[in-house]
Amino acid sequence: MRVWSGEMGAWVTRPAGSFGIGPGAISSRAVGRHAGRRVALTAARGATAGLIVAALVGCSRIVVLNDPLTAAEHNDLGVAYESTGKPDLARREYRAALRLDPRLTRARVNLGNLEAAAQRWGPAEDCYRRALRDSPADADALNNLAVALVRQRKSLAEAESLAIKAVAADGERDSIYRATLADVRAAKAGR
Repeated sequence: MRVWSGEMGAWVTRPAGSFGIGPGAISSRAVGRHAGRRVALTAARGATAGLIVAALVGCSRIVVLNDPLTAAEHNDLGVAYESTGKPDLARREYRAALRLDPRLTRARVNLGNLEAAAQRWGPAEDCYRRALRDSPADADALNNLAVALVRQRKSLAEAESLAIKAVAADGERDSIYRATLADVRAAKAGR
């Protein structure tokens, strides 16, 4: 049988006991002659891999150099984490989204919502104001900033103006915006 011998770099005739057919076919004599060298190479590769794994185990942090997710995908992952009660992971994903796209209003509003849920109204206000700088007509940002201002009992006139704009946007959460406007007006009357 004629086969290509990589070790000889030519077509050779192999006896019936040859291993494989075609490129890289090896005779039983070649296996015996090179087996020791192969075992040594395999052991060296295994030792190197073992050292790399040992080094990585000692690392406290692995850095991803190329993030495969888009900003919107990080935001969606944050929403998933938030809905399963993992606010720290959600915060991390919203921030990753904003690193990729600092003008992603949805991620900024979601980050503000996390702050609001923890009753950190100052940071929530900052997030909503930044979202409105990037997208001045975003009804959720308008509404949520109004809520943050009412909770802090400050700038109630501004809160009313924001709530009126949110209601005028006539978004899918119109009833929520109207409830916020009612809360703002009640806070103003109680002052």
